[in-house]
Order: sequence, then structure tokens, then C-alpha cells
Amino acid sequence: MSSKHPLDPLAASEITKVSNLLKSKYPGQSLHFKAIAIIEPPKDQLQKYLQAERSSDETPPLARRATSLYYHRGTADKFSAIVNLDQGSIEEIRQLESYFHGQADISEVMELRDACLAHPKVIERIEKYKLPDHLKVVCDTWPYGRDSKDHLPRYVQCYLFAEGEHPGSNHYDLPLPFSPVLDITTRELVEIITLPTGSGSKLKPDALFEPHPINEYHHDLQTQPLRTDLKPLIVHQPQGVSFTIDGYLIKWQKWRFRLGFNWREGMALHDVTYDGRELFYRLSLSEMFVPYGDPRMPYSRKSVFDVGDIGAGVAANNLALGCDCLGVIKYFSFLIPDSNGQPFEKPNAICMHEIDDGIGWKHTNTRTGCVSIVRSRVLVLQTIITVGNYEYIFMWHLDQAAGLHYRIQATGILSTAPIDHGVTVPFGTNVNQGVMAPFHQHVFSLRIDPSIDGPNNTFVQEDSVAMPWDEQNPYGVGYVTESKALKTSNFSESAPNRIHKIINPNSINPTSGKPVSYAISSPHKQMLLAHPSSYHALRAKYALHPFWVTKYSSTELYAAGEYTYQSHPDFTSDLASWAARGDSVENEDIVVWHSICLTHNPRTEDYPVMPCDTMVVSLKPSGFFEGNPALDVPQSAQGVNQSCLVEDTQLVKAVDGECGGREGCKVEKAKL
Repeated sequence: MSSKHPLDPLAASEITKVSNLLKSKYPGQSLHFKAIAIIEPPKDQLQKYLQAERSSDETPPLARRATSLYYHRGTADKFSAIVNLDQGSIEEIRQLESYFHGQADISEVMELRDACLAHPKVIERIEKYKLPDHLKVVCDTWPYGRDSKDHLPRYVQCYLFAEGEHPGSNHYDLPLPFSPVLDITTRELVEIITLPTGSGSKLKPDALFEPHPINEYHHDLQTQPLRTDLKPLIVHQPQGVSFTIDGYLIKWQKWRFRLGFNWREGMALHDVTYDGRELFYRLSLSEMFVPYGDPRMPYSRKSVFDVGDIGAGVAANNLALGCDCLGVIKYFSFLIPDSNGQPFEKPNAICMHEIDDGIGWKHTNTRTGCVSIVRSRVLVLQTIITVGNYEYIFMWHLDQAAGLHYRIQATGILSTAPIDHGVTVPFGTNVNQGVMAPFHQHVFSLRIDPSIDGPNNTFVQEDSVAMPWDEQNPYGVGYVTESKALKTSNFSESAPNRIHKIINPNSINPTSGKPVSYAISSPHKQMLLAHPSSYHALRAKYALHPFWVTKYSSTELYAAGEYTYQSHPDFTSDLASWAARGDSVENEDIVVWHSICLTHNPRTEDYPVMPCDTMVVSLKPSGFFEGNPALDVPQSAQGVNQSCLVEDTQLVKAVDGECGGREGCKVEKAKL
């Protein structure tokens, strides 16, 4: 058996072993690899392993196995395989049905861009548009999507733009009014679609380029001067960091968990415990769907499953010190396969560091003036992905009061469309002359596999409800909470006065007398706006409701199904179909799925590059502990934190002639 931990991401030698074994099965046939990833051991076996590991007992041996998705290069024949890494053997090869398509990959996208721009008919159409000589045409590839039941080959939609010579030139400010479609397998041109540029669907196939001032975002190309009054903000930890790392095992402030990474989900957290108590078996981004609200063809198809169609791990950035991550940073690098089955490094794909997060808790005794105050320290794990025009920043914030906070930030550049000068449309915002940014949504699915004080949990919705005005409430001010446990797999809606909890009915809090629980705190959001019968909705049913609960199954990881590229709802096993089984989920091994929706109706301020839009989902103890779990965080003190004073615009000495003396937090005299 391997000496590696069963949850460790694949090593270079393991990726090569998988690809070599599979290549040996097809002498003379070139393989195009789409994925090679670790298979996590069966949950019942892995739970025993993790429990033994936490107790420092001998761990039972568990085989390392990997899965692979690949094509016979140049064909539509695709296969799924399972390889036993310890034995160096292939356990299973299965050819997939023709209605399943593999995701896009980097080498394929690059080849398709070149094929599109080199096609004689595309060149002819570009020349007919009469762009100035100093502009060159570039191609953004998008999944073809779906707007009918037709079973089509794997297609790609190419949206064309023009850009200048600078590598940071904003090509999204020069969208072209035609869009080629290519067959991914054959690289053949299927059609060139003339895009609508008016308020309706009327087309102008003979449109010519009309110049306008370019709205640039890169600092080299901006015409306005940069700010000169921003002073450095430098983070120092002179005594080092407060976390410890052993491979992918991380410990910090009573937290203990394992960090995972794969091509599809990117960052994942495993076996999350606090102060020795189990909280979550696995936390991951299951899916992300971006549907556009422009009703005109071909924009009516425009949508992408950024996790299933591309992969959060594939799109992970190489994070830069002092830019993406500020402070004292630990980086984690990982490997994914390239299309030839060779290891491809994703350096610095995750950064980890500590931040000050303001006040943790404070109280001033107004009788004595005695101040008790604790600053909040947070452990941050961050990954950033670039998917075409957009950047997404995904962070887990772990606090000292046993809360986990999943932060999603969206930035980057709006995906634009050409529009006639002087025309506006009700489903988009004009962001420059001839440039329109259509309304769209981003719907994320956070997969929460809980183990709240043990594996058997129940999902509960709790509403705050006003008491009736009666003899029990004679002044009409009372209110209570009403809880409803979801007994069978289903969805649950959000409401202004509703929170959702994951409880363990077998573990009772001795202080409250109620089952221990963690609450999911998330703002009430508008869900998918596409009609429920539209292909947007049929392919992403998880986006119709904010919460779902299902019974655990090892094969159910992705809310929109295993294969999302041009997915057909009739052949997709997805979250809605799993929930529809009506499995018992009361006091069972369950999975909670939270759909987080950002409805983005672009502002002019979102262009030419978008300020970060932030969403936060918090997993917080709610009756899990007998009191505040952060009581033992040391009192804040100036002697430790070493802050400085500012008088007017000058730094002055804080204490004893030096910034950062040993003074404690000031105790003021009582005011009352």
C-alpha cells in the first residue's frame, strides 16, 4: 500500500502511471486526456481511517485509486477508467454514451482559437468588416450550450473581438458582430452567425466597423493619472505564523483539517474538526452556472458551467506574493494532467495566511470602566480562477469562534456584445459606444457534507414567528421560533426570517437541552430567472432553489451532473433527480447543497474592469458549544499589537519613545 495519505492529491508519478497504463491498452492510438484525479476511498472506510488518525492509532491500509476521462484523439469516442495505483492495474474501462461530452481543456481551446481565425470564411468575414490595420482579431471560446433536444456533436461558440498591440489591451471593448461555430472534434466550421446589434433580432450582415474611444483598464493604457497619496500597508508577524502544516494536514487555533485539490472543484476541505469535535466531512464548490439573460439567438444559448465545463482547478491562478495574497503567506502547489497525460503544475494555486478581522468580542463594564477586548484572528485559504473574461476569488475564512465563512468574490471584465450606436436594450447596460454588457446570473453550489458531532445529522429550517396577541402575549411583543425538520430529500426555500441548521439529534447540548447544531447564514437571494422550462433551468435545476438535502451517495458530487458540456436534461443525473427520490434524511448521513446566486445587472461602474462583488456564506455554531468558544483568546494589548498614533498627518511616538510599547488596552473611568 502507498505511504501517501488517501486524501493527498495525485503526485507526478501517479499521473504518469495512470496515463501510461491506459496508453498501453491502445497501441497505435493517441489518447487525449481530459482528467486524471484521485478517487477518495469509500466513506465508511475513510471515516475509520480518519478517526484512527485523529486518535493517533494505527490507521488501516487504504488503496489509492484514480479515475480518468479521455478521448481517442481526433474522434468522439470517449472513455472513463479506474486505475489502482498501488497495484499498477486497470480496474475498469467504460466507453461513454454519445450524448455525454467531455469538458474543454487548455490545449484544445488554443487549437480551436487558431482554427477559427485561420478558416478562410472567417478571414473573409473579418476583411469584409474593415477593421483598421492596427487592430488584430482575437477569439473567446464559449461552450455551445443548448436550445433544443437535438443531439449535436461537441461544438464551440466563438465570440470575436479586436484588440491593440499591448498585451493588456481591452478587447472586450471591440466586440465583432458575427460569431463562428466550430466542431471541436473535426475543427471544421459549422456556421458563422450574424449577431443582432439592434433592439430586436433584426440582423445587419453587411455592418462595417465604427470606431469609438477605447475604454482601457491596464495601467499602461489609462489616460488618467494614478493616485499618489496611497501609503504602503505592510503586514508583519515577527514571531512567525500560528498555524502548523504536515503535508496537507493543517492545524490552527483548535481547527484541524485536510486540504484537497482537483481539476474540477479546485480547493476542497476534508475532515474539518474544532477542538477535537467533528464538524464537516467534506466541503467543496460543486458547480457554478453562468446563464445570460439576452433573449436573442445565439445569446439565448449563452451559458457556462464553469466547474463542469472547464474546471476550477484547471483555471486556478498562480497567486503572486504581495498582490493576490498579502502578509506572511504559505503557498500550496498542485498537479493536474495535460492533454497528453503528463503532469502539469498549478503553482501557488492556494495561499494560506492569517489576517486581523477587527473586534472578536468586547465589553466595557460601565460601573467600573473595566474593558475586556479580544481582536479576531482569521485563517484564510484562498484560490483565484480566471474563466475567460471573469475572475472568481474563493476563500474559506476560519475564525476563533468556530465559524467557517465561504467568501466568493467576482471581478474581471464583463462579457460584452456589439450594439448599434444610440440603441439601448432592456436586458443589458451600454458600457461604451457600441458596447453592451448583458444581464446575467452566477449561481454557485456549495456542497456541505456534514458530520456535526457524528455522521448522522438532520437538516432543519427555523423561522422566527410573531406570537398571536392573546393571553400568552398580552402586550403583542412576543415572538418564537418554529422548526421543521426535512424528513425526506427535497429542497427548501429561503425567507427573510428563516435560518437553516444542521443538527445532530443524538448529541444534546447540556446547557440548552437541545440538539447541537451549526447554522447556515446566507443572505436571501433571487434564484434563477430563466423560465423553469427553459434549457438554462432544465440543465441547472439546482439553481431554482437555495437549499437542498439528499442522502449521502459517493457518486453524487456535482449538482448539475457529471458531464455538463452541452448536457441534455433527459440523460443527466443531477441534484434535482437525487432529491426527487424522497430518501429518508432524518438522522441520516446527509449532504446539504446551498445554491448561492449573484444576479448581475451590470453598472457602468463595473467597466472596463469590475470592482469585486462579494458574497459570504457562514457556517456558525448554533447551540454546539455551552458558551462562547473564543473566551480563551488572549486579551488584546498594545504591547503585542504595536499600533502607532497619528496626529494630523504625522506618526508620533506611542509609548516610551517608540512605536509599539508595552502598554495594554486603556481602561477608561466609568461614565455612568
